[in-house]
Amino acid sequence: MTITMLIVDDEPIICQGLRQTISWETIGVEVVGEAYDGLDALAFMEHNPVDVVLTDINMDGMDGLELSKQLKTRYPNARVVIISGYDHFEYARQALRLGIKDYLLKPVNIDELMTMVQRIGVEIGQEQKLRDDQQVERKRQWLNGQLQQGGADLYVDDALIVSNGSSNCWMIATQVADYAQWNDRSTEEVRREMRALWERRIDAALQPIGLETVSFFQHPNMLLTFVAAPLSVKTKDLYDALFGTLKLSDDVSLYASISCPFASSEHIRAACLEAISLLQYAVLLLSSPVILHDEERIAKRNHRLPDLIEMEKKLNHVLFQENEAGLDQQIGEIMREFRESGSLIKEVWHAFQELVIILQRKLRATGIDLSGYPDIFHTQEIDLVAHNSYRAMESLLRAELESMYALIHTSLTGKNTWLADRVKSYIEARYNKDLKASEIAAWLKITPNYFSILFKQKFGKGFAEYLNEVRIEQAKARLTGTDDRVFEIAESVGYKEYKYFCAIFKTYTGITPTQYRKLAHTT
Repeated sequence: MTITMLIVDDEPIICQGLRQTISWETIGVEVVGEAYDGLDALAFMEHNPVDVVLTDINMDGMDGLELSKQLKTRYPNARVVIISGYDHFEYARQALRLGIKDYLLKPVNIDELMTMVQRIGVEIGQEQKLRDDQQVERKRQWLNGQLQQGGADLYVDDALIVSNGSSNCWMIATQVADYAQWNDRSTEEVRREMRALWERRIDAALQPIGLETVSFFQHPNMLLTFVAAPLSVKTKDLYDALFGTLKLSDDVSLYASISCPFASSEHIRAACLEAISLLQYAVLLLSSPVILHDEERIAKRNHRLPDLIEMEKKLNHVLFQENEAGLDQQIGEIMREFRESGSLIKEVWHAFQELVIILQRKLRATGIDLSGYPDIFHTQEIDLVAHNSYRAMESLLRAELESMYALIHTSLTGKNTWLADRVKSYIEARYNKDLKASEIAAWLKITPNYFSILFKQKFGKGFAEYLNEVRIEQAKARLTGTDDRVFEIAESVGYKEYKYFCAIFKTYTGITPTQYRKLAHTT
């Protein structure tokens, strides 16, 4: 951030010396002018923004002290640096009473002056950021109030004034495509940074064409943006500004929707709901990531829900056969039918709920006990704003049908407790090997995804956590019962990396392996 400075002194040669002999640009300062008394300074500032006024206190005409008083009233955000001679120090004391805390005595030490101004620049930047943040928060509160209540005037302080009938307004909704998959593989910090980039990208696309924007996240995957612009700006201008700016990274892209334009405050809530509703059409593989209210392909959507009864027949066939490959193939075929039918995500979800109910009736009719069956589609709250893609729906259906498949074959073979005993024995026999969940899943002849679900149900924790607990218990026994070195014990219980073993050991016990051994021997 560059700050602007005005130099004020009744001796022109001193003004020029301060301006030309000091490398102000090296500390981010631009000297924008000189004035030769207080009146000149005030006249200059009427037409030029100034952050810092560097002024002598003893001048003919309006002196530095009176100038400071005037600045405090007219330009309260401007910072004043007083230069005072030793024999005028009483003036400086009066300036300090005005709240001016930055002063230097003549002769001026250049290094001291530059350090002071540089510090002031940092403080100005921090104050401006605070004001900007407060302004953004006021705008967000205003927009949220409009959406909650509706009907109020489109007004939020001096930074955003929209007079009804004299401006065009829109609501824009944006969300990450295939959010659930990205969310699952991201940390909270990454998600926070991406949302900040997301909001900046929307503002950066719209503000250069003269649009006022107010944005807030209604949902982690839903950014709502109110846009106000002169009547000369049209919807096509918004479309062009957004198009090509919606790819945030290699694996994160946005969809955007633009409501009908409106000018009256009573329409803001309806426009918001319209923009949100339009986003559901993003899964129809439209040619553009920006969806308009009059999108022709939306209006002419040829929607025909696939035949669920026929799907149920095909699924029953593969579910009761020991044919996981066939099940996988059938799931792919189901998703293809929904894509080709032009079904929206909400329609797919409701269809899957109905399909699962049909399948459950069939299972009960065959005498299969469903009491331990995790019914994802009816017992869990699924967020359709997060699960906003066909891939997310397919993942949920796959987990459901794999659970059903395993339940069927467990029930048919009468091995209702097969998982806990067999897995426990398998891990205890091989915990010191490079053991993977996928290996055990293959041994059990179930998919890794379903193995993960059942394992957590049976043991109350994930596979990796359980395996670490087994290994650490073995390590504790060897630390107290043998004289083996710690790195040998680490390797013997399945850890190839000594440092990783120590980190895991401390996570589970609160102390290092060496400390554990010493503590055990002393007690």
